[in-house]
Amino acid sequence: MITKTLFDNYNGKAVHLYTISNDEMSVGVLDFGGILNFIKIKTPKGEKIILVGYDCVQGYLSSHSYCGSTVGRVANRIAGAKFTLDGKEWHISPNENGNCLHGGEQGFDKRFYEAETDGDTLTLSLVSKDGDMGFPGNLHFKAEFTLEGRSLTIKYYGISDKTTLFSPTCHAYFNMNGGGEVMGNLLKINADNYTPVDEQLIPLGRTESVKGTPLDFTELKRIGEDYVKLGGKTYDHNFCLNNSRAVTAVGEKSGIKMEMQTDLPGLQLYVGKPAAYNGKGGGCGFCLEPQYYPNAVNVEGFETPILKENEEKHHYINLLFDCMEETNN
Repeated sequence: MITKTLFDNYNGKAVHLYTISNDEMSVGVLDFGGILNFIKIKTPKGEKIILVGYDCVQGYLSSHSYCGSTVGRVANRIAGAKFTLDGKEWHISPNENGNCLHGGEQGFDKRFYEAETDGDTLTLSLVSKDGDMGFPGNLHFKAEFTLEGRSLTIKYYGISDKTTLFSPTCHAYFNMNGGGEVMGNLLKINADNYTPVDEQLIPLGRTESVKGTPLDFTELKRIGEDYVKLGGKTYDHNFCLNNSRAVTAVGEKSGIKMEMQTDLPGLQLYVGKPAAYNGKGGGCGFCLEPQYYPNAVNVEGFETPILKENEEKHHYINLLFDCMEETNN
């Protein structure tokens, strides 16, 4: 079942909240920013909201954290805000240290979408015009959110009249306990390697093993277990997913377990707290962003997010939830 309610008004336009619900859980999505506003899981001890979220549009914009947003055309960073396609150099929107982050200054996270519903599927769509944020091609973009039991599937579709780049993702902040700090949340990432980066978080063009580093999440462990070894920094790293391409996250207090699957080759783990937080879900969170490797278009040997002219491309993210026995840790 999907219901539509008024969430807020922004720039003179109504922003709607679409709530997809069943007997197991419910999901809220906004038609502004393609924002995943909440995921609410029913447990034996009541409902838990396991996403960080806000109660108004300005909360999202003021946080400057892409909280819950659909980001694109290209997630993560493109070095120097430029790339070459078919022998032509394209200059795109520089919005972080001269680089392009999450599609530029006015990416998909700041757009209104057209919404359609069909059963338990919500489809958000927009047209990103040729030259939008500097990217080539009129890109027709769709994001589908489908709820079935305790499974949420997000599918992204893109087709362009010129060869362009296409690598959107979901920038949700999870907290599997439904609030409080996240360092006790348990996480497993099926990735034996990661992409080391420079001071601007641009990959160095190679992969390295996670073994013996704080980035080793090949076995379930608390997010905070090796946090101090980051030397005062936070987790903000791209993992090279193995063939299984799966992530497991568990709230050690709530007992809520989430399995993530995707067909994308990389996964950005970010741990942080959106600024000016005043919403729901506890404030602190961790992001699991399936994506192509950062700056892949400029690195030989990395799988690239190139979308060929008039060819449709699609990717998916699946989140499967379960309720385990709560612990007292």
